[in-house]
Amino acid sequence: MNATFRTSRWLMAAMIPAVLVSAQSTAPAPSAGESTYQGESPDRYAMVRVVEGDVRIQQGELTDELTRGTPVGEGDVVDSRGRGVLQLGDGTRIAFAGATRFTVASLFTTRDNEKQVLLRLDYGRLRVQLGGQSSLRFRVDTPSGSATCFDHGSFGIEAERDNTTRLLVYDGHVDFANDRNRTVVAAGDRLTVYSPEDGLDRVRGFNTYDSDDFDRWSVSAMVVHRGESWDRVPSQLRYYSDELDNHGRWVQSDEYGWVWQPEGVADDWRPYYDGRWAPYDGGMTWISPEPWAYVTYHHGRWNWSVGLGWTWIPGIYYSPAWVAWDYSSGYYGWAPLGYYNTPCHWGYGAWGGGYAWNVVSLNYINVGNVSGHIYSDANVLRTFNAGTGATSWQPGGRSLTPPWRTTPLMVSRAEFRNPGQIQATFRPDVNRERLMAYDRQAQAATGRTVHFRPDPVAPRGTGGRTTVGPRGVPFENRPAPGQDRPAPGPRDRSFENRPAPGQDHPAPGPRDRSFENRPAPGQDRPAPGPRDRSFENRPAPGQDRPAPAPRERSFDNRPAPAPERRYDAPPPRERSFDNRPAPAPERQYDAPPPRERSFENRPAPSQERPAPAAPRERPPEPHRR
Repeated sequence: MNATFRTSRWLMAAMIPAVLVSAQSTAPAPSAGESTYQGESPDRYAMVRVVEGDVRIQQGELTDELTRGTPVGEGDVVDSRGRGVLQLGDGTRIAFAGATRFTVASLFTTRDNEKQVLLRLDYGRLRVQLGGQSSLRFRVDTPSGSATCFDHGSFGIEAERDNTTRLLVYDGHVDFANDRNRTVVAAGDRLTVYSPEDGLDRVRGFNTYDSDDFDRWSVSAMVVHRGESWDRVPSQLRYYSDELDNHGRWVQSDEYGWVWQPEGVADDWRPYYDGRWAPYDGGMTWISPEPWAYVTYHHGRWNWSVGLGWTWIPGIYYSPAWVAWDYSSGYYGWAPLGYYNTPCHWGYGAWGGGYAWNVVSLNYINVGNVSGHIYSDANVLRTFNAGTGATSWQPGGRSLTPPWRTTPLMVSRAEFRNPGQIQATFRPDVNRERLMAYDRQAQAATGRTVHFRPDPVAPRGTGGRTTVGPRGVPFENRPAPGQDRPAPGPRDRSFENRPAPGQDHPAPGPRDRSFENRPAPGQDRPAPGPRDRSFENRPAPGQDRPAPAPRERSFDNRPAPAPERRYDAPPPRERSFDNRPAPAPERQYDAPPPRERSFENRPAPSQERPAPAAPRERPPEPHRR
């Protein structure tokens, strides 16, 4: 680890009482603190899998170009003059043609105890393929009625500007209803409706092999390829991961487990470098043309090391950008967040050993591609690397709060057009209030929520000791909404999760309660230690064991009560059914061959056991030579 982190660790251990006292007065509100922001649920946004031609997306009053790296959320309107494919988290794919306009009304909201996706098709054409693991209700509203698919089906729907609607079902069945009637359209049938008051009796069969150019293109573009990344990323991101296999490789990290490394990037490349910013409702959103941009820039964290370079650490929650924000006189800067929610260190060029800040003049924060305006001047970067946050404590009560922001930067459209006004959003109170206002608005409009973690936090393994600041809890240890905490892995044994001196360790695991490790009657249990619990290290009979530690006197670790049970008794597996001696006293364990003790040769319960020599006394077969 780098020297800065070692210094922070020493200070945290030496000055923890002062930290706890200071945290009570300086920590932000638990509902929206820098160290409590977890992001949003991943299924409330869709990824752009393919886009060709001119496609626009409207988010509120902002109209922007739809590209591969653009997240599509509830309330967004897609206006297509080209064509493309949206990917949902459960594997569902939505292909849209040219001259098509539709609204993403809801994504995986609960309706009548079912998850629902709702699209509003003003006009144009859609082709929908529900995911193989989908259990949702997929609904498309048109001016002439609503089409709803309840199973793993596939269908196409077209709405013309004169309200004519055509529904073609390729797989499964689709329920269609309007103001007059309701009907079910099975696979291989099509329905034509001319108005919301029209009857639903125009059901005809069609040949599912009949297709045009859009049908053939959409079927090919919606194919999902399962590679190595399928098993490396969290299950919520599996359908977003195929581009990782095509543009990088997975490597094993001793500290973080499996991490992904991009291939074909330049020496001076770093995360959040090639792309642009957009002032979406959820915060400043990073949009990049890189084919793997969506999953790596909106989920997980990054890390840089001398041996591997830049690697991406998978994570579940969605954010407009997992970056730290800061500003200096005339400059704005952002840096990728690492595993502990602090800016990543980078050993390249002018950044050598410092944080990986991307710094631009304030007037270039809103340009189409900021990479051409990012500074590599060490004098400019030095102003951003001066504050380390965790090491800035001084006697006299100076706060340990870092100078940067780790929550999304909530910037309005007007401020984005006039970049000098963005500085106001760096104030913690202003940004916090805007984030909470967005959370309230999103819940009221679509039910989408921003997730926060209670603060302060006592991570597992700290014996109840709370931790303060952005290093409190690694992001992988924060379970998804409604899920239990994952089982501890190597990354759960980091410095922050180890117990402080004088605190108890976690309760012993199952391997500490095995038969061989229990003391004999009247003997005390030895002090815990990896080598003191083995069979060979037990004291001889009559010798005392060391005094037991208090935590080893739990119910499961008490000495066995049976006085006759000794270590030289045969282990439990020697007393199995097949190895028990037969009733006959002359029958020894090594007398019968193995086949005589098999299950098939045992007599039935109501029959007597045949004499062992009977098979040898059987007369030979008459025709045997």
